[in-house]
Amino acid sequence: MQVVFVHYHLNAGGVTQVIVNQLRALAQLEANQRPQRVGVLYGGRHEGWPPKLWEDIQSGSLVPFDEVLMPLESLDYSLLPNLYEEQLADAVAEKLAEQGFAPDDTLLHIHNHSLGKNISWPGAVKLLAQRGYRLLLEIHDFAEDFRPANYRHLAVAWGTDDPQKIAVRQYPTGAGVHYATLTSRDRELLSEAGVPTERLHTLPNPVAEFPELKSRDEVGAKVRRELGIPESSRLVVYPVRGIRRKNLGEMLLHAAISPEDTWHALTLAPENPLEQPSYQRWQALSESLELRCLWNTCGGGTSQFLGVLAAADEMITTSVAEGFGMVFLEAPMAGKPLIGRDLPGITRDFKSYGIQFPGLYESLQIPLELIEQRASLSEVMQIAYQWACEAYAVPTAEESKVTGTIDKVMSDNSVDFALLPSRFQEQVIRAAVNDPSGFREQLFAANPQLESQLSATAQTTEVIEQNASVVRERYSLDAIGRLLGETYATVMADPPPSDIQPAPGGARILEHFLNVDRVHAIRFEE
Repeated sequence: MQVVFVHYHLNAGGVTQVIVNQLRALAQLEANQRPQRVGVLYGGRHEGWPPKLWEDIQSGSLVPFDEVLMPLESLDYSLLPNLYEEQLADAVAEKLAEQGFAPDDTLLHIHNHSLGKNISWPGAVKLLAQRGYRLLLEIHDFAEDFRPANYRHLAVAWGTDDPQKIAVRQYPTGAGVHYATLTSRDRELLSEAGVPTERLHTLPNPVAEFPELKSRDEVGAKVRRELGIPESSRLVVYPVRGIRRKNLGEMLLHAAISPEDTWHALTLAPENPLEQPSYQRWQALSESLELRCLWNTCGGGTSQFLGVLAAADEMITTSVAEGFGMVFLEAPMAGKPLIGRDLPGITRDFKSYGIQFPGLYESLQIPLELIEQRASLSEVMQIAYQWACEAYAVPTAEESKVTGTIDKVMSDNSVDFALLPSRFQEQVIRAAVNDPSGFREQLFAANPQLESQLSATAQTTEVIEQNASVVRERYSLDAIGRLLGETYATVMADPPPSDIQPAPGGARILEHFLNVDRVHAIRFEE
């Protein structure tokens, strides 16, 4: 068996890191359990690819990457309005043939084929299946999950606004065509869309160790001096790039209600120009209110990140949406308590293995009396939902259903902070700054468990170590390597693809995401 990983690019980013870790995971397997050869096919950009990856892996059984890295420019992101599906499939097949990756013994492990980054790619993927290549289509992100620009890119190119007709081209099914999802939630979603369950696999991201992570005592004072904060301060690190779905306003709210010796540090600024205005507004608000927040603290690279992480007292997450949720597993691997927002659709898999999250809340209820012009909040939330539907060119639900759902999320005279548009979030943050003691009293009354959840003492060393033990057992390179090997064997046991059909209920994927109570305005506000 041979395996070729396929992605639009190998620049720095989540998917590139996943591919790197999956290759490392495969290298953990015995020689008779892993592919004889491995290739990586990509669009040409490779600034995030480790130049000495193969040397680092230190395994001689797989072909060195420098012999099987296969750039193909036409596979990269493309905004071209014209379809070149057959030409792209031809180019991929030719590139594979040049390196001896034949359909009869080669599995194509393709990442995010349906995301809308290249309109010719979903059709080319189907053609490659029809030419005999067995496929493992790994979904990290859905275009339907509040990425309307990606989705509309596909819709315009394919000449339809009908979600089912779009899904027909996104999600092929048939013998030899399998799907991998990061979570059981996404696996269930594809099953509801009509992908046969026997061709669905949950394939979590591998979680690597932090081999160079020093102790807080070793680096704490030094890092704090470099960050310009008191050496005795408590440091809470948010280890993400500050894009909109990370819900930075909630981090500011934490900073506003935290003790005076506490600092919150965001590790990276966004690189995407579309994300920068929101990030800059939150940074400017933080600075104007003199909140104890630090921004882009790890822009200097991995060594700087490891230093800040080692110096942290806690880690925090306030994100409203994740594909996998690496921070939930990285926190115990770093030996740190984790506080902030739970995402039950993501963490349910982790919890099923016994991982505990005593510092997380599912919602952060804000009393409506703290919100100015609260009578207009319902209207603004309704407008946000309508905007989202318009962005996807689909009709809204019946008005009574929309208003009923909004009334329900505010039924206890409070509303989850994450559902607030940014201007309302800002009002809440200012209220917390102007009257910190009174605000905290009202906030803790509306969220009875919050005070204990924000206390590091709620997460004992024993709990953190137990969580880390489970992560090593279930999500280590060894564990994911075994899972990869088993998944590949299952796909290759299928007959070669022949009768390729669309997933019959593909439109349900958009329906799932485009619900009123899932519309977080902060995700698409400019």
